[in-house]
Amino acid sequence: MILLSFDTEEFDLPREHGVEISLKDGMKVSAEGTCRVLDILRRNGVRATFFCTANFAENAPEVMQRIVSEGHEVASHGVDHFQPQESDIKQSKQILERITGQEIGGYRHPRMLSVSDEAIEQAGYRYNSSLHPAFIPGRYMHLSEPRTPFYRGRVLEIPTSVSPWFRLPVFWLACHHYPMWLYRKLCLWTLHHDGQFVIYFHPWEFINLRKHPEWNIPYVISRNTGETMEKRLEMLIQTFKNDGVPFATYSEFTLAYEKSHNSSSSL
Repeated sequence: MILLSFDTEEFDLPREHGVEISLKDGMKVSAEGTCRVLDILRRNGVRATFFCTANFAENAPEVMQRIVSEGHEVASHGVDHFQPQESDIKQSKQILERITGQEIGGYRHPRMLSVSDEAIEQAGYRYNSSLHPAFIPGRYMHLSEPRTPFYRGRVLEIPTSVSPWFRLPVFWLACHHYPMWLYRKLCLWTLHHDGQFVIYFHPWEFINLRKHPEWNIPYVISRNTGETMEKRLEMLIQTFKNDGVPFATYSEFTLAYEKSHNSSSSL
């Protein structure tokens, strides 16, 4: 299965680099990027999971309606992306359920930072996708953690995919920098080795950040954004479709994993 997702937050990346941006301006970037992503998914007949902050959901109700009406899953990405609080875990679930009218089954912490497993379970989530077990010094350096899904208590942990052996990153930033022939090869290798491929992007990647020097976004992030990234995502989707691998939402994967796990346990 391909688990494709998008961290759909208010665009606050300039704030990480010392530039203030208003919520209104940040939302304009994120809403436009999300619509571009939805266009790509609709063209290719693919459903995905959108990890949304409550800030985004409350300020872009028409985009949220489109996400839901086009058959995608909404999961939680906290309340405020720039200043996450532990209380956001439960509060974001309540806000998103009110806005979407659907049960919110999954959570991903802003910036993939560590999050309380107990708080996730107590809030009523069925899965958590806040782990990136890559070989990258810094916040993604989790070499002792499993590479593939596993249970912590009653919550299914769904780590972002990394390559076998060396745990090379194959997430959004890798798609910006690797040659596409190499990136697609790494993705397929990881998929065939693990049986699933878990990948995430951000809607703001589909806005040309190079045209906005006032945001002070580093080249390592702004490279190949905008239309180039649209083409790269479409190319990646076609690679998986040509390989005959189905796409699934995270909740669909969680349900299938639970059934498989329960069947194995009963033997």
